[in-house]
Amino acid sequence: MTPLALPHSAPPCLAEIRADRRSVKEYDAEPVDLDTVGSVLWTAASMRDGRAHASARGRYLVTTTVISGDVDGLPPGAYRYSARDHHLTLVHSGDHRAGLAEATIDAPWLTTCPLILMLSSDIERADEHLEELPPGQGERFAWLEAGLITQNVYLWAAATGLGTVFVGGLDGTAAARLASALCSQGETLLGLMPIGRPAGRAESPVFRPTDPS
Repeated sequence: MTPLALPHSAPPCLAEIRADRRSVKEYDAEPVDLDTVGSVLWTAASMRDGRAHASARGRYLVTTTVISGDVDGLPPGAYRYSARDHHLTLVHSGDHRAGLAEATIDAPWLTTCPLILMLSSDIERADEHLEELPPGQGERFAWLEAGLITQNVYLWAAATGLGTVFVGGLDGTAAARLASALCSQGETLLGLMPIGRPAGRAESPVFRPTDPS
């Protein structure tokens, strides 16, 4: 049977953004600001005034932790993001970028990225949340949800002129140790998403979400 060729079409604004989507592993040594942190979290993971991504049974199985290294207005540290309230809570102060880089297989450049998002999930509890489904579905849906957040971050980065990449190559032992220190009890580190200005790219304005309050 002859394959049916499909037209190449998409809403103009989405087509332009998608065309600019890139995986970036080289960043300029520039800080980002707190507005940038709020913008990416609001776009990618917020549950306030409209949910940024879907979740099986509305369970929202993935936790986002902000690692601030060089962010104007946010001292270095690990901060837990509340998607329902759109706020951060300090988990552990200090610069954790070197520890994150050591927990990866091939991303030593994380040490110079100003902002990193950690995605994690309590896999065992995820199964309990979806106990009406066969065993193992909790983990499956946690990974799917992490993928939705990841794509949101990629599109946000393309729209704002900033860069990101999903770092999923992790050293199991080091990643478990890191999760124990910076994530909620029982959570598994799924991946990392650095945020920064791509090396050599001219500065672009960052979209600022309207404060619903």
